Amino acid sequence: MKAPDIETASIVLIGSFNPTIFQPRWLGAQQLIRAEEAANAKITTIQSELTDFKVEWFHLQVLQNRFQIACTDPRQYGPLRDLVSGMFTILPHTPVTDVGMNRIFHFEMPSVDVWHALGHKLAPKNAWEPILDVPGLRSMQMQGRIKQQAEGLIHVKVEPSIQIQPGVYIEVNEEFKAVKDDVVGAHWVPQKLAEHWDAILDFSERAADHLLSVVK
Repeated sequence: MKAPDIETASIVLIGSFNPTIFQPRWLGAQQLIRAEEAANAKITTIQSELTDFKVEWFHLQVLQNRFQIACTDPRQYGPLRDLVSGMFTILPHTPVTDVGMNRIFHFEMPSVDVWHALGHKLAPKNAWEPILDVPGLRSMQMQGRIKQQAEGLIHVKVEPSIQIQPGVYIEVNEEFKAVKDDVVGAHWVPQKLAEHWDAILDFSERAADHLLSVVK
């Protein structure tokens, strides 16, 4: 895969959370992060509605109904998974109904012409030209499943990058839902991350490589 200019991986959980639990000193006390990381965390807020802080290698935001942790360093993607697994191994009764595993890329395109060519290839303009002047791809999203895998639902989004020009933004998400007949807790989260995190990281690279290759 062409090296992205910017990338992020994240894990998102939907459920019912107590944001005040998820703070640096708790993570440090549980030995989930180093003591110096906990001490040096840049805290935006810790309150009953929202926890938001950063350490050197991740950014954590927890709302009462949503948990999100993100990392921009590919060398830390494995530790990111392990950190989330560790949290919810300690907190197995936390209600979690959905798990999302995500990877985002921003790629600089070689030229404006190639940038336009990708949009033309993914979203042909002939259907739009009778009703629009200069139609262009603003955002598209496809849904499906990884071949030979029937479990997680994949979403792939393609847009012009707002951070790099001319550039393309590619977002890959895999979504899992708790088994309906199961008692809703977080006990299933570490297993899903163990089974699928590396696979979705690999798939996201293959997906990005494929999308960029359509204009080679």
